[in-house]
Amino acid sequence: MSIEMRPAQVATAGDDVRTLADEAKQKLRSLFHLSDVAAQANPGWLASASLTNCRTVWEQRMRETVDATAELGEALTVSAGDAANADAEGAGRLTTVLDTFGT
Repeated sequence: MSIEMRPAQVATAGDDVRTLADEAKQKLRSLFHLSDVAAQANPGWLASASLTNCRTVWEQRMRETVDATAELGEALTVSAGDAANADAEGAGRLTTVLDTFGT
């Protein structure tokens, strides 16, 4: 079984995931605006409090999901860097061996 990793492409994917997570975080700020308007327009109604509670829970869950996605993007980027460093170290060691035995 052969596994090939292209660190630069993996790092780019990680960066893209983090960018998308940042964009999603920005969109979350306005996503529930109409829920707030509806809740504020009907003070004293039980539905108003329920709507506010529902909004709070959903917003928190979505923020957690976005944050987890951003963390996964960061992990991809770090993994790509680790793989690139390991490849460079291996190439350096191989060059040293070849230089030592080649002379």
